[in-house]
Amino acid sequence: MSIRKQLGGLAAVGALVLGSLVATTAPANAQPVTLPITGTATVAKQNATLQIPEGASLDGDFNFGPPITVVGDVNIPPIEAHIRLLGIPGLGDTTSTVKLVQTSPTAATVGEDGVVSVDLSFRLAVPRVSSDLLPFLNIVRSGCGTGEITTTLRSTTPFSLTEPVQLEGEYTIPKFQGCGYKIGPTSGRDLLLTSLLSGSGNKMTLQAGPIQF
Repeated sequence: MSIRKQLGGLAAVGALVLGSLVATTAPANAQPVTLPITGTATVAKQNATLQIPEGASLDGDFNFGPPITVVGDVNIPPIEAHIRLLGIPGLGDTTSTVKLVQTSPTAATVGEDGVVSVDLSFRLAVPRVSSDLLPFLNIVRSGCGTGEITTTLRSTTPFSLTEPVQLEGEYTIPKFQGCGYKIGPTSGRDLLLTSLLSGSGNKMTLQAGPIQF
């Protein structure tokens, strides 16, 4: 066999392998979409409600299935949270910057009954906490935050291409870490935020959509 024929054969095999990989990673019927997100998240221990800022969205690939899926990234602007940490008016009132940092792709799946399930994995980053009496003073370190949070939100209304879908679910806030300088295995500020904020029974209520192709 001539060198030219050998090279041609190798090129054909390479094209088949590359084509197979592309077909596996990017389904032919996947379409880029954006779903606007609005809603709230609660912190049970503080009986506090955090408002999802304007501009939040799920950006990903819409696959017509079956099943219908959207896989991508949840992008939520920083949340300004007003929480009374010590239960004391004035002295305990704080303003915090809270960021929901996605730790793995978000997957939304439409079941045969039209119910949407959304698997979320994220952590809470809290780079700033300041007393309302001393707003210029940040009492935590920039790396303050929690470990990974996983939850599944489910729709209370059937899937629709033209209307927002209401999603609800609960999540548990893990321990805080990196909020202060350690004395031993942890820091006093880690322990303080963990005791005041961490725990189960927190709720997330979102409206997602309508889908923008």
